[in-house]
This record gives sequence, structure tokens and C-alpha cells, in this order.
Amino acid sequence: MLCRARLTLLAAALLALGVPRGGGARLLEWYTAWVSTAYTEPLGNRTVRGSAESGRYGDSSPKESAQGLVGIPRGASARHMEGCAADTDYDVPLPPGSRGPPSGEPPPPPWIALVARGGCTFKDKVTNAARKRAVAVVIYNEPRFGNATVSMSHLGTGNTVVIMVGYPKGIEILEPVRRGIPVKMTIGVGTRHVQEYISGQSVVFVAIAFITMMIISLAWLIFYYIQRFLYTGSQFGSQGHRKETKKVINELQLHTVKHGDKGLDVDAENCAVCIENYKPKDIVRILPCKHIFHRTCIDPWLLDHRTCPMCKLDVIKALGYWRERKLRKRSDLPTAAQL
Repeated sequence: MLCRARLTLLAAALLALGVPRGGGARLLEWYTAWVSTAYTEPLGNRTVRGSAESGRYGDSSPKESAQGLVGIPRGASARHMEGCAADTDYDVPLPPGSRGPPSGEPPPPPWIALVARGGCTFKDKVTNAARKRAVAVVIYNEPRFGNATVSMSHLGTGNTVVIMVGYPKGIEILEPVRRGIPVKMTIGVGTRHVQEYISGQSVVFVAIAFITMMIISLAWLIFYYIQRFLYTGSQFGSQGHRKETKKVINELQLHTVKHGDKGLDVDAENCAVCIENYKPKDIVRILPCKHIFHRTCIDPWLLDHRTCPMCKLDVIKALGYWRERKLRKRSDLPTAAQL
């Protein structure tokens, strides 16, 4: 019973985790992004291509494709790579034969900014790059943040495409750009993912359900041990009562059966409990109602039932009555001592 109650409450708590959408659970929708790159190694004139569904679109980003040359914040330090300064300039390596912009002018579109995570908000990074006319912003994670693509909040960044990639992918793209090699990047929409997450209201509900479960479980536990204590006490009482009853039963008259016993036809009469005829040397017990049974048959019966199997006389009460009145009568059958 206790286990069943606890399982029921556990099921209720688990159901609370799956609260309907209108009751606190909300849908979380996000998209992966295909990231394709291509550049030509100066040594050997070898084209290096790469493509993987390794990015994740930001929450406020339009789920659209984008392409352009990769540009990185100007500066040698890791701090510069975060692109947090409002006046950040970007270096965009151009293909051979292309003319760069005049000094101080933003690079020609289309181009994609590659910046490191950290130092400021995602919105600041995107805003600074968009101010320089970047068509997209790729933020690569760093190991100190867990190195996983996460959901990014950057509300208010307009139509700029924003994605996040892991640290290895970010360094893979960053390394040739730092060497002045033009890298062309294409961002494509990947797989749509939908999952439910629990709101604060649902967490409170689950906590209350869990505490309630624990309280009821504790109450059931206390009830169970009280019942067990009472049962054990009754068992002890019952055992004591059986000892007293056994004592009284042992006071009932015994007789060893012999041929020619007065009032007992050995060949015709049998024990009403085992339905076997009496035989010489059988030990029988004589009840106050004068009914005779094998001792081994009647003693266990009286211990459990207290009554004569034939006439239903309460032998213990009857014997107590005799003891109080001192009116015990001798049986017509001879005792073992007389025989």
C-alpha cells in the first residue's frame, strides 16, 4: 500500500514535468546552420573547401542564407577579436586583383564578420559589425564558455544574419584569414529543432508536488510503523493468551485406551477430528461435555477454537466455571492410574 501510494505521487510529479503548453511549458525552436568555406592556399595553389552543419542561428536572427568574404576585427590581441568596441575596424582579405577601399572606408559588401565570444553582449558584437555593413556575423565559442553552440539573445539587430560555431570551427576559419588569405563563406539554413522547456512557474509547481509527495510518504511511513507496532503487540498478547489456554487444556482429563473400558467401544467408536477408530494404548482427552478425542487431535483444535468439535461447548469457559465453583466431576471412564 505504501509503495503504491509513493509510486502514484511520483507519477504525479513526472506528469507535472510535462505540463501542457498553456500551463507553463513553452516551445523552444532553433535552427542549425550549414557553414561552407573555400579558400586557395598560396603554396601549391590548392583550393581548400569545407562544409558542415556546425552552426546555430541566433534567436533574433532571420533564418536566411548569407555569403561573403570573411573579415576579422583589426588588432593582434585576443581582446580585439571579441569585437566589442563601437569603433572596431575589420580586416577583410580580398582576392588577388580586387581593389580595396580607401583608407578609413568600410570594406565593400558583401562580407561576414568573424568574432570571438565574450567581453560584451551578443547584441553589441552584432551591432558593431552591422555598422560596418557586414551582411552576417559568425560568433565562435571559446572553451572557457563550454565550447558548445548555444541559443543567443540579440534582440534589436535587424536583418543581420547571426550564427554561432564551436571553437574548433572558428579557429579553422580564422587561421587563413589571419595569414591574409581570402576566405569565402556561405551560410545556409539547416535543421529545425523543437523542444519544450520548463518555465519558472512549472518549476515551482514541481517543487510543491515533490514536497507534497514527501510529506504524504512520511505520513504513510508513520502510519505503517504504528500499524506494525500494534500488530506486534497484539501478536505478543495473542501468544500470552495461547500459553494460558494451553495451560488450561493440559488440566483436562487424559485416559489411555484399553480393551473393556467402560463406556467406550474400542471397535465401534472413532475420533471425530481424525475419523479413526480408537485403539488400545491411544491417549485420549475427555472434555467437560464428556466427548472424547485423541489428545494429538483435540489439543491443537482447542488451542485455536476453544470449542468442542461436536457440541460447540466453549471448553475454556466451561472449565473456568468449574474451577470457580469447584464442581469438577470425575469421568465415568477409569483413569490411567486406576487401570
